Amino acid sequence: MNDTTIQRNMDAARLLLEDAMPNGRFDVIRELVAPEAVTRRAGFANLFQATGDAIPANGNFLEWIEAGWKPLSESLSDQTSEARDIVGHGNTVLLQFHMTALHSGTFAGAPATGKRVEWDENAVLRFNDEGKIVDLWFMCEELSLAQQIGYKLQLS
Repeated sequence: MNDTTIQRNMDAARLLLEDAMPNGRFDVIRELVAPEAVTRRAGFANLFQATGDAIPANGNFLEWIEAGWKPLSESLSDQTSEARDIVGHGNTVLLQFHMTALHSGTFAGAPATGKRVEWDENAVLRFNDEGKIVDLWFMCEELSLAQQIGYKLQLS
């Protein structure tokens, strides 16, 4: 894979995570992501599972973003995302980014606090030869966010 292709993929990943997703720009998301793209793990997968939240932890990315974005963006609104580190190798892009949002609605069972919350997140995105994202994997600081929205850690 040449440097131009790797840079194209890194630019697409940055556009997806710094602009299209935080701003709910579905037209841009559909341009960047292949229809068959799979989310291997949503960023809040463990938190969703632990709290019984209805947002799925994995599956077809475009279906997830269209069904899951409305409840997510209503509960964590006014999102910002800043890529801090981005690395491209072959058809894979790795990003470490910092997110902020307003906790404006019930998220993972926690009622709105009205507070600004923040977390760091990592993403691994794989691209096909046409430059479309076909595979996504996310991991974020779920425990940090859970504590910011009111969850307490407790030994059982």
